[in-house]
Amino acid sequence: MRLLGIAASPPDSGALLDEISDFLSSKGSLAVISPLPVVDVTKQNFSAYQLDEKGNWSASGSNMTLTTLFDILATEHDYALVGGFENANIPYIVLNGHSHNGTTLMELDSAENLDTNQLLRNLQTTEPFETLDSLIAKVVKSPNANQAGAIATFTGRVRELDHPSDSPTTRLEFEKYAGVAESRLQQICSDLCQRDGIFEVLMHHKVGHIESGENVVFVVVLGAHRDEAFKTVQDGINRLKNEVPIFKKEIKIDGSFWVHDRP
Repeated sequence: MRLLGIAASPPDSGALLDEISDFLSSKGSLAVISPLPVVDVTKQNFSAYQLDEKGNWSASGSNMTLTTLFDILATEHDYALVGGFENANIPYIVLNGHSHNGTTLMELDSAENLDTNQLLRNLQTTEPFETLDSLIAKVVKSPNANQAGAIATFTGRVRELDHPSDSPTTRLEFEKYAGVAESRLQQICSDLCQRDGIFEVLMHHKVGHIESGENVVFVVVLGAHRDEAFKTVQDGINRLKNEVPIFKKEIKIDGSFWVHDRP
C-alpha cells in the first residue's frame, strides 16, 4: 500500500483531497483518512459499526493510532490518502510550503497546477507500507493457491537487548542502496520460487527509523507442504541478510554506530 499525505490549508486541502481521491480510486483500491471532529469520548476500548443490506458500512471507536489504521488497511488497499495529519512520517504533496513531518513528494504553488499522472509516477517510487498480513493476503491470491497446504512466515523485529547487561537499543535506522536492493530482493524471490512445491515468495524490509520492539522485516512463503515452506523461509531471510544492500545504524541510549563499522 502506498501512503500519501496532503499538507495544505483549507479550502485547498479539501479540493486536493477530492481530486486526488477521484484519480487514485481509478487506479486501484483507495482508503481515505481524514480527522474526526473534536469530541468528548466517554467510552474507552470500544468499536461501533453500521452496516446496510448492500454492504455499505461505517465505523467508529477509540484507542486507534494512524499506524494501527495503516496496518488494518494494508491488506485490502493499494493506496491510503491522508488529510489533516501533517505530523505523520509519510510522503506528502505540499502546497505553498505547508509544514509537515514527513518527506515532500511533490510541491505545488497552486492546487490548480496538480499533475495527477506525475503524482502517480512519484508515488510509485516511494516505499510501500507492508505488514505480515498484507503479504499473506497477496500470496494467497496465487493461481496455485489451491495446491498449497502451507504458509510459512518469518518476522524480524528490533531487539532492545542482545544480553541482559547491554545498553538498551532505542531504535535502528536502515538505509538501502536504491534500485539495487529491490532488484536483489526480486531475484531472491524468483530463485526460491523455482523450487518444487514453492508457489509464491514475498519479502519486505522496512527502511528509515524503526523503534525498539517494532517489526522490521517479513518473509512469506506459500508452499505445497510445511517442510519445503519452512526451509525456503529460512533460506530467504539468510539470503536477504547476506545479499541485499541494506545498511543498519544502531542507536543506543549511550551512543550510536553503523553495524558494519563496528569491530
